[in-house]
Amino acid sequence: MPRRLLIALALLTLLLAAAPAQAKNRWLGDGVMNMAHQGGEDEFPSNTMFAFRKALALGADTLELDVSPTKDGQLVVMHDWQVDRTTNGTGYLTDLTLAQVRQLDAAYNFVPGRNAVSGLPASKYPYRGIRTGAKKPPKGFTRNDFRVPTLAEVLKAFPHTPINIEIKGRDDAEAQFLHNADVLAALLKNTKRRDLIVVSFNQDAVDRFHAQVPQVDVAPGINGIAAFLLADQPPGAGTVALQIPITFETGGQTLTVTTPDSVFKSHKAGYAVHVWLSNDEENAKVYKQLLGMCVDGIMAAKPKLLEKTLRRGDVVRPGGRGTDPCSVRAKNATLKKRSVAVSLVRRGVEPKAYKGTVRVRAAGKLLGHESFSLPKGTDAGGVTVPLSKAGKALLKGTNGVRGRVVVTTRGARGEPVVTRVRLHR
Repeated sequence: MPRRLLIALALLTLLLAAAPAQAKNRWLGDGVMNMAHQGGEDEFPSNTMFAFRKALALGADTLELDVSPTKDGQLVVMHDWQVDRTTNGTGYLTDLTLAQVRQLDAAYNFVPGRNAVSGLPASKYPYRGIRTGAKKPPKGFTRNDFRVPTLAEVLKAFPHTPINIEIKGRDDAEAQFLHNADVLAALLKNTKRRDLIVVSFNQDAVDRFHAQVPQVDVAPGINGIAAFLLADQPPGAGTVALQIPITFETGGQTLTVTTPDSVFKSHKAGYAVHVWLSNDEENAKVYKQLLGMCVDGIMAAKPKLLEKTLRRGDVVRPGGRGTDPCSVRAKNATLKKRSVAVSLVRRGVEPKAYKGTVRVRAAGKLLGHESFSLPKGTDAGGVTVPLSKAGKALLKGTNGVRGRVVVTTRGARGEPVVTRVRLHR
């Protein structure tokens, strides 16, 4: 019998509450997404091809972008209704043709770490002038990567990348939101892509788009979110995800929107939860708090920082790599005379009970199994697994054995969660 014994404890599928819609919702249960907001506007020039390519290269899973039409009805990717804040131009998009917008320098006011800031010394703007030819582009990029792109251009460039598309409009112009929804619907009406989500602050715009292009997933506007979270009403036809802020200002009050309960409620109804941070502080601590609430995606202005946080935490990603931040893991395992005692800890603050079965394996043999339960509100627990006759025989004579124990469970998204703890007596 070797001195170091490796025992596999498999905690079979946790009995997690799931609505039937979850099985059909590709945005739910497939890992946590790094959703580069505007391509990561604090780290790269907002909504540029340069930003999108850089964000994906560093590990982002999804691109988040905004669209508005030009004077001649072409959808371009820009967050603001006016071009002044981010470019070297002035005026409203609706007063400029696509040809005029394409000439603008979309990185003109970008300052690394600060988004778009005007009035600073020229040395603070590393990408200013690349679009106009005053500077050479970085290796691997062209001048066109620093202009305002069209949505069609982005869709063609990233045919296999999930893209979140927000319909923009003037806050006080209902008709403009609806018009923009129509323009987007005309562009996507015949798309075969199933990796797009369309959203808008304006619920009527979301509904208008969905009525014309029902095959494309949508996320609700403010009214739809409020209907679901506050009144237990459906958030809108075609909804696959709630895209919400951490806090929201309304009527002079600050409402906390993203909570363990609101995330759990959304999941139970079959909706994914994507959080945007434009109104709130953004740093690694905030990311970790959101992960502990079991969100499915974070729309990060700092996708590089988010990626670093996700990788350090070995957080599960689309495709199943990593471990679920909301799951049960082993803390330690103790070999007894006729059993193995396993201490379990809860990851995350999901307000629900976790149940499952511990199976002890070694040398290809099942040595014993036992069910476990961590009640709602309980952070830790344990289970004692009685050893079978074969298990007792295998472990006979291993008094004082020390080694690493591999504990595998199933997380809230169904993927294996592996932890390694020391086996001791």
